[in-house]
Amino acid sequence: MAMMMMEPTKSSDNQSDRTRECKEALKPGFEYLAEQALSVGWDRNEVALALSELGEQLLQQTAETAGSEADIAIAKALFEIRKSLLTSH
Repeated sequence: MAMMMMEPTKSSDNQSDRTRECKEALKPGFEYLAEQALSVGWDRNEVALALSELGEQLLQQTAETAGSEADIAIAKALFEIRKSLLTSH
């Protein structure tokens, strides 16, 4: 499946706007990937946790190569909060 990726808005300096735009750009491919996994027999919880762990790996790789220690700690904390909310349901 070929999907077009939406480019970020050049005029936005607001990080939360850019993050929201990035999420919207990734959403169709993300949903397609999840649906493919579900269609071959993985259950929704397994898929959600696997995708979450892949996101965590990307965050870790990013943390190893960029940002201040405070930025890295904040990003990791936010990710862990979201992950704990996902696994508590």
